[in-house]
Amino acid sequence: MADESLFNRNLVTLGIRHPELASILPNIPANPDLSIIKSRKGPLVPVLRREGHSFPMHSRFDPVSEGIRLAGEAPDGYLIAFGLGGAYHLKALLKKQTVTGLMVVEKDLSLLRAILDEVDLTGLLSDSRVLLVIDPTPEELSKIVLDRYLPVLYGNLGSITLRSRWDSNPEWFSRRAETLRGLPEALGRDYTVQTRFGRRWFVHTILNLARSEQVSAILPPARRLLITAAGPSLEQQLPEIQEKHSRGATLLATDTSLPLLISRGITPDIVLSIDCQIVSYHHFLKGLPRSTLLVLDLASPPVLTRLTDKILFFSSGHPFSLYLNRLYRPFPILNLSGGNVTHAAVSLAQAAGAKEVHLYGADFSYPFGQAYARGTYIYPYFQSRSERTGSSEDSFWKFIMNSHPKRESNGEMWRIRTSFMDHYRESLEDTAESMNLNLIPAAGSGVPIRHRYIKPELADNRDRIVPVLSAGPRTIGWQDFLEDYAGRLESLPPLNGPPQDYLAELGTENRQAWATLLPSAATFRSDSKDGPSAVENARKWTLERIRQIPRQ
Repeated sequence: MADESLFNRNLVTLGIRHPELASILPNIPANPDLSIIKSRKGPLVPVLRREGHSFPMHSRFDPVSEGIRLAGEAPDGYLIAFGLGGAYHLKALLKKQTVTGLMVVEKDLSLLRAILDEVDLTGLLSDSRVLLVIDPTPEELSKIVLDRYLPVLYGNLGSITLRSRWDSNPEWFSRRAETLRGLPEALGRDYTVQTRFGRRWFVHTILNLARSEQVSAILPPARRLLITAAGPSLEQQLPEIQEKHSRGATLLATDTSLPLLISRGITPDIVLSIDCQIVSYHHFLKGLPRSTLLVLDLASPPVLTRLTDKILFFSSGHPFSLYLNRLYRPFPILNLSGGNVTHAAVSLAQAAGAKEVHLYGADFSYPFGQAYARGTYIYPYFQSRSERTGSSEDSFWKFIMNSHPKRESNGEMWRIRTSFMDHYRESLEDTAESMNLNLIPAAGSGVPIRHRYIKPELADNRDRIVPVLSAGPRTIGWQDFLEDYAGRLESLPPLNGPPQDYLAELGTENRQAWATLLPSAATFRSDSKDGPSAVENARKWTLERIRQIPRQ
């Protein structure tokens, strides 16, 4: 018979960190297929009966020792635990300070109710590192992990499986584990970018604030738009681009493709640049036409902002960009999740209201071993660095080989593919699926891009009103914004103890300010003892950089 007082103690503890779950659980009947047996050593073991088979969730001899062994085999960091059971393995895990978070995934509420009726889990449920996730779809679980897991704070992302629980519902657990399988790689790519550029994003952004108050270009709607990437196929596609452009289509050039277009006498209407690295300046060495609108990330190198007064700044998804977008000035927000300028250009086309987008030079591979179209920046760049012991051809080959390429051929042509290029292409394909536009990749020598066709009448009947893209009015001057931001950072309490407790105690405004430190903190992580120390180092560094900005 269920111990009502035990359930109530568990429920009260559950309500501290999971109030919604605690509010509905009393109305959920306990799973009748769950029973409890006493192990040889005394601790209770939940047993689930399913399809005529009994599944003891722990050792029937010594579940505590078994739990300690499983915990010892688990990795450190933030862990996804498949299966709750009697939580012997989870309690042992939480004794390790190197476990920074524990997301427990279970199948249904009735099973949780039955376990809380019989097993004391107050210690587990009171730990701020623990998050219970009950009956999520694979997609929901993936989103929860992405929302909760912060690499710089929590370190490694791993998992632990209660095998006997998994075996009672193998298909259910397998589908969710499979969905998460690619997350560490994807998160690793994003985190690696943060470790390289986190501080540079911030410095460039605060340096560009003054310039953002001096320029105020707009981007009018464009129904038919041409996008030029810089793949080798672009060379053969130029006549078609010229013909469509002459007939009124808007030409949006990625910065990488700009030098080739200029050398062929083609003036783009818009140039988009998203890279924070100073190498971006090489794309503009042949000049920028006076009539061309330059669309820049707020984190772009400040030198680019002096090329023209026709500049439209946009905000990316970086925490500091979103923070200033809310408290300083609303800039157009552009999706940079694809990690490359071609993906960003398609997102800009959607924001501009385009319904028909022709894509050129998007090879996402190296046709015939060629990295870029001739006439782009990389050719003079490598030629300027060539010497007797290392020609420009050597530089090109090293550039490709650093990406761990694989060669493919169909008899008539061959190309080199890399996992990064495949990821960029697949990300663009997935994003385009959700857009209300026709993306039409031009035929070329690269990897074909999957796309779908929307009937023109359907595309025209939706989203008829497209706003002009421009920065909104300022709420405050840039100097005052930085002063307020610095003051908020200085007022933040130090991060001591589990980050989950710290974040729960911060108010909304402070939490948003604190989040702006995370990309910079990633650059400090390797030199800090742990994630909280990296964030504190990032805070000190950020305040120093703000003090160094000239106030004019």
